[in-house]
Amino acid sequence: MTTVDVLVAGCGPVGAVLATLLGERAVSVLVVDPATGTYPRPRAAGLDEEVLRLLVRLPGMAGLLDEVRPSARATFVGPDRHLLLAAGQGPAELGVPVGAFIHQPSLERSLRAGLADLPSVDVRLGVGVSGLREGPDAVQVDLDDGSAVQTRWVVGCDGASSTVRTLIGVGYQGTTFAQPWLVVDTRSPGPLPMPADIAFVLDPRRPAVTMPMPGGHRWEWMLLPGEDPARMTRPETVTRLLTPWIDPGTVTIERAAVYTFHARMADRWRVGRVLLAGDAAHTMPPFAGQGLASGIRDAAALAWRLTEVVTGRRDPRTLDDYERERRPQVAAITTRAIRAGRVVQTTSPTRAALLRMTLRTAAHTPGLRQALRSGAARPRTRLPRAARTRRDGGRWAGRVLANPRVRTSAGTTGHLDDLLGLSWALLGLGVDPGEHLPPQVRRWADRRGAAVVTVTGPGRAGDIRAGGPAVEDLVVEDLEGTVLCMRGRHGRARIAVVRPDRYLLGVFEPSHLPDALIDPAER
Repeated sequence: MTTVDVLVAGCGPVGAVLATLLGERAVSVLVVDPATGTYPRPRAAGLDEEVLRLLVRLPGMAGLLDEVRPSARATFVGPDRHLLLAAGQGPAELGVPVGAFIHQPSLERSLRAGLADLPSVDVRLGVGVSGLREGPDAVQVDLDDGSAVQTRWVVGCDGASSTVRTLIGVGYQGTTFAQPWLVVDTRSPGPLPMPADIAFVLDPRRPAVTMPMPGGHRWEWMLLPGEDPARMTRPETVTRLLTPWIDPGTVTIERAAVYTFHARMADRWRVGRVLLAGDAAHTMPPFAGQGLASGIRDAAALAWRLTEVVTGRRDPRTLDDYERERRPQVAAITTRAIRAGRVVQTTSPTRAALLRMTLRTAAHTPGLRQALRSGAARPRTRLPRAARTRRDGGRWAGRVLANPRVRTSAGTTGHLDDLLGLSWALLGLGVDPGEHLPPQVRRWADRRGAAVVTVTGPGRAGDIRAGGPAVEDLVVEDLEGTVLCMRGRHGRARIAVVRPDRYLLGVFEPSHLPDALIDPAER
């Protein structure tokens, strides 16, 4: 019988990212999927900068940014397609575009190519999970080819109709929206005469959404009462809908499908040694553009925790923190998507006219207009308070670490992520952390292979080295100031603690680090 640390059910993008993050850390993983290949047609269309930042450093994904269409704003247009309002997404601070449109089949192929290069990961396609039998120290997983696998942990990344979720008896509560939409993906040999941004078309006669994709374009139209979904996907119907926008003869239809959206969440994301991630744990309407991104965030939040559990550095009970952290984040995004959907799907002429007037007013109101253009209105991901450390990490706790361009004392430049590795990081903000780390924190960092980095201003690396004894830890100059801005104004030694998924545990005075990082049993 095959024995592995983690079995991942589902080799879609969420399962593939999770398996890659575990495989990079030498965790033994088996990935199974009933399908023999990637889903051939596009589904998700966009990713935000947090997820892009994670993906570009995975095996097989180095060329991702060359294959996407960067996006910096969202627009709202009226029935005449004249601009009502443009909402910017703000400056890019994570070393990647602030947002981008993707071609999901290409993304999945690249992820699978990267998995093939990881020696601790095995992928079996055409094989699904048929049974689970959990013991005190492992789970026996029965596969539908008649074989069985013994694994310490199982993660169901097998979609909204998850077999794993069914086998562990977990409910999937929520709402199925009665309103169907037609989604049409096209491919074209050259650029189309279309805007470069996503556009929400506020037309009460037929609400629509349009957005570019690498190598093509996507349109989404709301079905009207009484329209037959089968008729809406016929070539003649698609041609009729496309004609006001482009010459249909200039594109190839890659997909035309009618979707009914869901907002659902699993009652529990963990039962014993079995966990859920991605659509197996939650689904949401597409109007916030966060469905796939939320699943990949699940993978990032789970991978480092599972690694520490498998290697004995973390108590298995702390895996409950995964759901405690992610559930409120997903719930908030789902609520935002539902509210956005209500706006986009307005069919009342009176309400639609009022909405257009409101958007025009906002677009021409000084201050508000600038805030919208600058991205001030864009929601930022932050860890819920319940998921943070025992010791208050200040106002930076739960935020995402910036990824500025940095220069080492040797004169080489790159992004901070290039230097931090796969584990935790302790960043001395203008100070050498080697002079300030309590001994037990140094042992904690060494045990995890944490990066210990001095971050200073441009031209100051030599000053830091000259201010004390030479240390083995890295010194870098923050060329953009987006990390050093966390040090405050009081001149005290401050150390930023960064989780492996690049969320900040907080910024601490050195004497507070033991309480923030180390369980009493470890001291």
